[in-house]
Amino acid sequence: MFRLWLVIGFLAAVFYVYSIVSVCLADRLGVRGLPKAAWVAVVVIFPIIGAALWFWVGRVDGRRGGRVIAPDDDVEFLSSLKKKNDHGSDG
Repeated sequence: MFRLWLVIGFLAAVFYVYSIVSVCLADRLGVRGLPKAAWVAVVVIFPIIGAALWFWVGRVDGRRGGRVIAPDDDVEFLSSLKKKNDHGSDG
């Protein structure tokens, strides 16, 4: 039984550290609900629950859409326009 609790504690610690690193490395557009500093505080004060909330509510990943980026801020869109313009001006 002691080994089970040891493994559970180790996994909880890994999840806790991973969530703090995830919050700290998230870019400004990859966070929703609260500012990054507030998310760090939530994860530090409420280790397992805060980490779960971060991954469930706070983190924006590609599958859930996230915030809409204006076309003039989207680097991929601007480079595709440049490529289209370069190909169109050849003749």
